Amino acid sequence: MRFSYRLIRDRRGYLAECLEAEAAGEGKTAAEAVESLRALLHERMFRPDAVAPPSATEESTIELVLTEDGQSGSTASA
Repeated sequence: MRFSYRLIRDRRGYLAECLEAEAAGEGKTAAEAVESLRALLHERMFRPDAVAPPSATEESTIELVLTEDGQSGSTASA
């Protein structure tokens, strides 16, 4: 699954905000915020009661893509 996010810096750290879902992750660093968002999306998408279980077990990944206008404040890599 692929989701876009915007990265926002404030005085407490960073916020990675998903554009397709009402979800956001926070962290002291940009990388922590992105990982927090990834964990939240994974929990929402792959918990057993969210959808019918797949017929075959496969590794599910969530890809996060920073939007072009997705960063405000200071620059940071995620």
